[in-house]
Amino acid sequence: MLYQVNWIIVERFINLWYTFYTVYTLSTTIKLSKRTKELLTDVLIKLESELGRRLSYDEVIKILIERGKTRNPRLLLKLAEMKVSRETVEEAHRLLEEETEFEEEVFRRRYRTRYECSN
Repeated sequence: MLYQVNWIIVERFINLWYTFYTVYTLSTTIKLSKRTKELLTDVLIKLESELGRRLSYDEVIKILIERGKTRNPRLLLKLAEMKVSRETVEEAHRLLEEETEFEEEVFRRRYRTRYECSN
């Protein structure tokens, strides 16, 4: 006895399985305290105004991690303890501003097409 395959049902099953797989294996839930979520939301708002677009919490966390890798706060604290001239401090500040602009431009270039397609 041969059975006729209903391809609509097969396609729905595959779509359901794929949705289940992506939701339950590729995403993770993390627990945050109310205060931590408030701080993260404040950073989210600030970054959205800096970058001029909407961000998810996932993107905010990625940006914070990347920025944390590129800047070394220990060196900045050491600089604060040193006796340096005002010109040196102003030059360091200018270089940090240029670095920040460069990082934001790299981020925009890297993710531009992804967000242009979604809008």
